Amino acid sequence: MTNVLMLIVAAILVAIGGAKVAFDVSTDPGDDPVHVAWSQDRMEFVTWNDSKWTAWVHAGSFELSPQKSGKWRRHANASIAFTSWDGEQWQAKIDGDSFVLAHHGNWQGEVERADAIRYRDWSGNNQLRTVAALTR
Repeated sequence: MTNVLMLIVAAILVAIGGAKVAFDVSTDPGDDPVHVAWSQDRMEFVTWNDSKWTAWVHAGSFELSPQKSGKWRRHANASIAFTSWDGEQWQAKIDGDSFVLAHHGNWQGEVERADAIRYRDWSGNNQLRTVAALTR
């Protein structure tokens, strides 16, 4: 009877270990920011001048907080200036459940609509956020 009980316990432990390995292999994000777990209500991004800011959405506008307080403090703004995955400079505004993007902040030129912002975080990693993910 003891041997049977030991076999059952061993089988359960092997099943748990196998499930963990399968989970880790199937959810490894690698460099794919779409599958990276993140705090759902903020983004830590790099601006055009390499300043580091944190942003989230509240009442339809961006709430911004600098990494280092100096001449800047936490404030609300209609847009953010960020560096994209390919190193390009963009500005984003919120339009309902999506973003309107202007390359180099040129709002008079061609603008794009996007469901998500593709930006570089403080460590230079590619990240992805939606309006819903940033809303508090």
